[in-house]
Amino acid sequence: ELIMSSQLRVDKILPVDGAPTGGGGGIIQVVHATATSEVTQGFSSDDFVTTGLEATITPKFTTSKILITGYLSWYIDQGSNTGNVEWNFAVCNSSGTVLDGTTASIRGYRRTTRVEGGKHPINFIHSPNTTSAYTYQMRMNAKTSANSCNLQCQVNGTANNISRLTLMEVSA
Repeated sequence: ELIMSSQLRVDKILPVDGAPTGGGGGIIQVVHATATSEVTQGFSSDDFVTTGLEATITPKFTTSKILITGYLSWYIDQGSNTGNVEWNFAVCNSSGTVLDGTTASIRGYRRTTRVEGGKHPINFIHSPNTTSAYTYQMRMNAKTSANSCNLQCQVNGTANNISRLTLMEVSA
């Protein structure tokens, strides 16, 4: 009995009618990350600070797009304060630059809400235009008129409070 092994290697696979306008090829690689350590920010800054959720991908092609998905586990505790609260989550690069403040961030605003939390969905596509390692981070900022308020991610590091980030390189 003759057993043979073979490999098929190609540079590109295109649909019969060609690639759709604006890209739409296949998944080249996937990177996944989780964050379990609790991160707390007091309500006092316009600066975006890290949530501890980040992942790095090295695209194979400069034309590739990166599909970013996942969720950020968050929680707000205002204690006995009832002031206005505003917070933001955003997909940023490793320098903290918000990649797209309109589609990548969520702005929350609550009046007199003492405790709130949940899982913020992450769904964003980016064109890094590089074949060098590129780091994506979820960052947050918060402001309030109340005192002693905190915005937290991955509270207590429990299984229900883990944040997840998946990066998928998509061929153009």
